[in-house]
Amino acid sequence: METFSVKFKAGSLNLNAIVTEYDHHQKFKVELVTDESDPIMLNRSPKGDWNILQFGSRNFSEKDFEELEWAIETQLIEIYSVKNMLVLTDYSDESSNAAHYAAALSQQLNTQKVILYHSYESMAFPATSFAPFSGVPVETHAKSIENVNKLKNELQTIELGRTEIEVRTDERNLVNGVNALVQQLYIGLVVAGATGKSGLERLIGGNTVDLIKNCVAPLLIIPAVAKFKPIKTVVFACDLKQVSEKTPVLAIKTFLHALDAKLLIVNVDDVEKQFTPETIREMTHLHELWDEHEPEYHYIEHPNAAEGIMGFAREKGADLVITVPKQYGFFEGFFHRSITEKLSYRSYLPLLLFRED
Repeated sequence: METFSVKFKAGSLNLNAIVTEYDHHQKFKVELVTDESDPIMLNRSPKGDWNILQFGSRNFSEKDFEELEWAIETQLIEIYSVKNMLVLTDYSDESSNAAHYAAALSQQLNTQKVILYHSYESMAFPATSFAPFSGVPVETHAKSIENVNKLKNELQTIELGRTEIEVRTDERNLVNGVNALVQQLYIGLVVAGATGKSGLERLIGGNTVDLIKNCVAPLLIIPAVAKFKPIKTVVFACDLKQVSEKTPVLAIKTFLHALDAKLLIVNVDDVEKQFTPETIREMTHLHELWDEHEPEYHYIEHPNAAEGIMGFAREKGADLVITVPKQYGFFEGFFHRSITEKLSYRSYLPLLLFRED
């Protein structure tokens, strides 16, 4: 559930309304005053078609309702567009590469601001069995600012059009810091770097695990050697479980619209599983949600979902893979050592994670 305000025109009046969305952006309560006794209730289908469930106490014309629906639609696009992008840095080569990728991507997404963020700790913590003391000097706020500004200066040598670069550092826990900035700065995308080959396993420990599980914004993971090129083909990997209820359709569609990329939708199933009546229903829902974008649909069998998805993406020459991991184990499969050793192309294909609705 999310609440936001919109402005719209009803006849000769310019009105402000408070909008509360329910049911995965399909139902909207509209109040012209707080706690209105007889609010307007609207329904928006997954395809974007509107109808009125409750007219409320206002004598609005059909055109007035169209103006209201358009105002809500516009605001939803604003909420889910990547106007501001948060890029995480720890001064490593991997995070620097991710920052350069993000800066280039910001041009394709028409991003207004890129925020470079470093989370540091101002005091040393005692060693533990899983995090021994390294002996590295404690970082200060001034040193943190200095280091992040070096990266900012590097990025400003790139042609960024009107995109601004801003620097943020603090001593909060990484996940808490990221989520606070997402809320405060209306961040539409968080970008983090990843190491290649066996080093990918570093993603499975420490703060990154918490970030993957708890980041409230879409999280884009950039492999160490990935170099940006305009994203023209996107693979959306989905399962066939609660497609209508769980898929963040509006967020993904807004992102894809900004990219103007070809969409391939793939479902990977275990070779031992068989289609059921429920599977057929979910496939129908999938087509209802996405047919208007004219994607290619692919249903393939593979004993390992992560291998199947990434193998498919390589075969199709994809530039990006999008998925909605409903269980952490599914994501972890992308970075398991044995799989990574088999699939060296994993080291260059960015992975974008959306949270369930």
